[in-house]
Amino acid sequence: MKKRLLCLILACMLLSTCALAYGSGTGEAVYVNRTDLAGGFTYENAFCYSSSGSRNESFIIENSPGSSVYPIVLACDTIYGGMNIKTMINYAESLGYNVVGAVNADFGYSQTLIPCGMVVEDGIYKSSPEGCAAVGFTDGRAYASVKPEVYITLENEDGGGAVTTTHLNKTRTDSGVWLYSEYFSTVSTRTSSSGWYVRLKVLSGELTLDGQMQLEVTELVEGEKSVGIGEGYLILTASDAAGEEAAFSKFEVGDRVTLSTECSDAQLAAQDWVTGSGNILVKDGAIFEEERWNSTITGVNPRTAIGIKPDGTVIYLVNDGRSTSSRGSTLRQLADDLLSMGCTTVMNLDGGGSSALALRMPGTEGFTVVNSPSDGSLRSCCSYILFISKNAPTGGARNLFLSQNGAYVLAGSSVELGFAATDNALRTVETPSVTASASRGSISGGVYTAPASAGTDTIRLSSGSAYGSGTLHVITKADSLSVTDAGTGAVLSSLVLEKGESFSVDVAARYLLREVYMDDSAVTYAVSGSIGTVTKDGLFTATGSPGAEGKLTVAAAGLSYDITIKLESDFADMAGHWAESYVKALFKAGIVTGVSDTEFGPELSMKRCDFVLMLYRAAGSPAVSEGSGFADVPDSAYYASAVAWAYKNGVTQGKGEGQFAPTDTLTRQEGFTFLYRALGLLGLSVRDGDVSLLEGFADSASVADWARTPAATLISLGIVQGSDTGLMPGSSLTRAQMAKMLQSAIELA
Repeated sequence: MKKRLLCLILACMLLSTCALAYGSGTGEAVYVNRTDLAGGFTYENAFCYSSSGSRNESFIIENSPGSSVYPIVLACDTIYGGMNIKTMINYAESLGYNVVGAVNADFGYSQTLIPCGMVVEDGIYKSSPEGCAAVGFTDGRAYASVKPEVYITLENEDGGGAVTTTHLNKTRTDSGVWLYSEYFSTVSTRTSSSGWYVRLKVLSGELTLDGQMQLEVTELVEGEKSVGIGEGYLILTASDAAGEEAAFSKFEVGDRVTLSTECSDAQLAAQDWVTGSGNILVKDGAIFEEERWNSTITGVNPRTAIGIKPDGTVIYLVNDGRSTSSRGSTLRQLADDLLSMGCTTVMNLDGGGSSALALRMPGTEGFTVVNSPSDGSLRSCCSYILFISKNAPTGGARNLFLSQNGAYVLAGSSVELGFAATDNALRTVETPSVTASASRGSISGGVYTAPASAGTDTIRLSSGSAYGSGTLHVITKADSLSVTDAGTGAVLSSLVLEKGESFSVDVAARYLLREVYMDDSAVTYAVSGSIGTVTKDGLFTATGSPGAEGKLTVAAAGLSYDITIKLESDFADMAGHWAESYVKALFKAGIVTGVSDTEFGPELSMKRCDFVLMLYRAAGSPAVSEGSGFADVPDSAYYASAVAWAYKNGVTQGKGEGQFAPTDTLTRQEGFTFLYRALGLLGLSVRDGDVSLLEGFADSASVADWARTPAATLISLGIVQGSDTGLMPGSSLTRAQMAKMLQSAIELA
């Protein structure tokens, strides 16, 4: 593997882009690209390879204290229920926040999406920690709390007595007393069993982590499963099964009540915004209580995490997983990665399909989800950390960006550069006239030309008082070439062409799974064999003799790619034949061949093995890992894989006693049955035909019971028409009849 070489080549990239360090957990980074979106607010995309060769891709926000961008926490519009990340951003903006990005936060209960841990929004206490760790934010700085508790005491000033609980806006259980506020749900307490309820009107104060409120009892309810809460009210409740009648008896309508809160962690109580989290993975620069980590998620998964550095800088990391482009990481690898980035505190947030990072990217309207959530779509989550700009949009260009930032360019090739601009609030604005300069290559008229050697090139941008920079990575050799038909987009590997037929080639190079910019002149073409000619632009024309074979070789970016080409044979015995078009289509697709270079043999009988082979080719010749299991089908036979495929997929069961009889003549009803069973494998989904359709044929009684539904289905699809003498089920299937049946089925798929 070229891992060490890549790391050496790209070491300068890591330095020149001031990137975070990688290497301790998921592996040493081979690609890092960094974009300074605002002062102290940076987006970084990186991927690395582990020692076993698995790929891992990360998406990171680095937010420094004093930046114009700071984090807040929102648990959607109510504690009960969730939103996906784009809906969450829209909701936050409806509240007046100038959002520039968001990342998912706490774990939530699967059915209700109530956060598992604590929620504080702008100082308002909205949901209890329930034994979970928490992270708080104030003025852009973050603070981690291991297992905070918040004690809520309601003291009756008129009747005496007090009730203490730690449960706020969580699903009520049959143990203890629970408190609900208007922030829980606009519907009700959503409790599911009979219980008692004390409705308390808020007279003064707000529910905070360390403070007091003055309340008045306005209603006592017994026996209900749930009650509405209402704006400006709290509900104190317990289920009947909890045995908390003594607590209920301490309240009467009209009583004045003082509610006091006390947080066990005074530093957390001073935070403006708080979200619960999963395990604290690193504390004071060392792995923390690894034996207590959630064993159900310690394996390889997509991840979301927070890392805090000694200077107060906060790292927000999303790690893709469960795909070929990114494996994900274990909790220990996640901890080690963030340690290597200089974090001394690391907290695991909700991962898996929930992991998502959205940003307001320069040059685009709205928000871009920069990672690839493993669900394939955005999952609703219970809470989010949102990045808010302190600045009001001005509409004037303040920051400049390179549209191709982070791209790979083949040495010596050129790229027409694009630019984008944002204002001081990171809103995309009209891009002014930009002056660009390169540290290694050259720029003329907005076109960048890469130098002859590999390395990183810094592109500096300016326009009046607006500035910015970007990075281009120059390479001399790609990892792979993609060669496709310019007209259809189909991947080219082997072709059968008619004389005079032509096609144009599109060539794309990729390096570390990313497309490489390269000039058309960097691609060369060569033809071997008397099959045709190719222009310098990749237009191939077949000019050779029928039956000629050869290759078109495409070379670019240090790699070559061969397309095998065969010129279509002119079968003398098919000229003017009723099955000529069917045979020609199947031959061109590589499904059938002739009995010689000049003859197809349309009236010859099909062998059982040859028809199965043609069905196998029509299905794309899928890989077969096991033998057929038939004693009369040797593994070395040209049809062995086809028979094994057909048996595995129920196309044939053989003739009994472990025999397939590969060289026996195929009867028409056997052919009907084989094709009928293969329709789904050819991509055709059909309903069985009504067997009454057979009654229109004089010899319908001769059709075997096992072939009646297959024959009727093919008749209903127009694949089989029979003849004046009937269906002839016991007669041999000719090669011409086979071609008509098979091609007709393919055209229906």
